[in-house]
Amino acid sequence: MDENRKWDFFISHAFEDAREIAKPLCDALNAKGLITWYVDYALRAGDRMHASIDYGLARSRYGIVLLTKQFLGKPWTQNELNELATREVEGKRVVLPVWHKVGFRDINGYSPVLADRVAISTEKGLDYLVKRLWDIAKQPSRPDGMVGP
Repeated sequence: MDENRKWDFFISHAFEDAREIAKPLCDALNAKGLITWYVDYALRAGDRMHASIDYGLARSRYGIVLLTKQFLGKPWTQNELNELATREVEGKRVVLPVWHKVGFRDINGYSPVLADRVAISTEKGLDYLVKRLWDIAKQPSRPDGMVGP
């Protein structure tokens, strides 16, 4: 694996959400010139899944967490979320929650801390979601590694 490889986004999602939201989101972000780690594009036959996911997580600026009913029901998705959360030190924002066909009650029942975060909903469509994520990715990084002025 190339130690210098970097991505703008890592997409954390449940397998069942790949066709409906995860892959279309990845393709739309990549079409905008953003570099997105996505399991279907990153893994090759014979790869060790956990090692490849850890590699992508560690080298991505942000983690898009696609929160769906399927995501909330999987124990392994919590591991990806935890890995992203450990990178949020000294106020640096890494976890970008995206709500897809879920509401506050669903998220609050899963994680009150996550429910308290500002999230982007897919209710306004994929173009809106991509624009919001584009705006985040294009914010200048400060010397301390944080984003914004």
